[in-house]
Amino acid sequence: GLYVNAQTIQGKVVDELSGEAIPFVSIGIVGTNNTTVTNDAGEFVLKNITMPAKLRYSHVSYLLLEDEITSANNLFVKLKAAAINLKTVTVDPYRGQRLVKTALEKTKEFENEYFYGKAFYRQLTSINGKASQIYELFYDLKFNVSNVNGWIAKQSRFAISNDGVAFSMNNQSYLTFLFAGSLFENRKAGKFVTLNTLKDFEITVERYIEQKEQDIAVVSCKYKGKKKQFYTNATYYIGVDDSKIYRMENSIFNLPLKVNATSKIPPIVTTIATFNGNNSPIPVLENISTKLFLNLSAGGRSIAPVISSMLTVYQIDKNLSTQQFTQLNRKIQDKATVESIEYKPDFWKNNPIVKQTALEDSFIKMMESKSAFGTMIDP
Repeated sequence: GLYVNAQTIQGKVVDELSGEAIPFVSIGIVGTNNTTVTNDAGEFVLKNITMPAKLRYSHVSYLLLEDEITSANNLFVKLKAAAINLKTVTVDPYRGQRLVKTALEKTKEFENEYFYGKAFYRQLTSINGKASQIYELFYDLKFNVSNVNGWIAKQSRFAISNDGVAFSMNNQSYLTFLFAGSLFENRKAGKFVTLNTLKDFEITVERYIEQKEQDIAVVSCKYKGKKKQFYTNATYYIGVDDSKIYRMENSIFNLPLKVNATSKIPPIVTTIATFNGNNSPIPVLENISTKLFLNLSAGGRSIAPVISSMLTVYQIDKNLSTQQFTQLNRKIQDKATVESIEYKPDFWKNNPIVKQTALEDSFIKMMESKSAFGTMIDP
């Protein structure tokens, strides 16, 4: 057969039974470190594939699938949900606590190890259900099991729609970087699940997911203390045999925020982070999405902004470590970062990593048709 070099594969991953798209599926070319992850529409793109290639699809709630492909046609991939086992859940009330404790201890062993990777970041602000602002950046990142420690913005673009109410979160990237990990020891503010605070949380094994290599325990931790302060409820997906954390979901309450409007209810943030355990002694950050929900009153009007962000590490690369990274700092101004880099239309044109996220496609098209990227407001 003909071997054609360096093709780009696009595809979509769905649940075999429901046909629903599956976000956060990890997809890799077997025998390489070429990997990606599906977006919230279940779509993915892989570049520089030499045919034939064997693709591996993995997700904590689905059975692993390996599939040989010989052409770069659009792929439509169906995954089978892993069996859920509830029957062993109630036997031992302390099992959840032990699982979390062991997983945090295991993760802590690696807290001084740094990883370097290339990442794509998209931040979208909607107000009262209508998209109003988008930032997209390519970063080189330095990170560990706790959070992103340092970053360098390499490419950026943004668009702002200038109709109606304006609202902007100045440092959503800081929030995203801060929660881009699975270990939250020694945080200065807020109540997090840590080795020292386990007793402050009601910890329950919700279910077990029966994967081929091992069961994955889904363990929820709900804060028992005063609900007026800044605190986090967390759900961990933990390998029962290897005590590694493969996914983490956070609900964050009473986040300390300064907004120039009256807050009608305290802000709520949700995050989902996934970690890839292939070729690494501890699962490494692959993806984090955050959603910040606000309910504000400004000048007599109610505004309900939702700021969502998604950070995908699409390539781990040790060679990036020689660069000077900007340290994580809450004083970061995302808009200033975006504006500090010259907008290069050729870089963005048909860039498969950007294409891969269907998020508000129509919004991007509208902006591109008006050449609004890199400008301040709608022309």
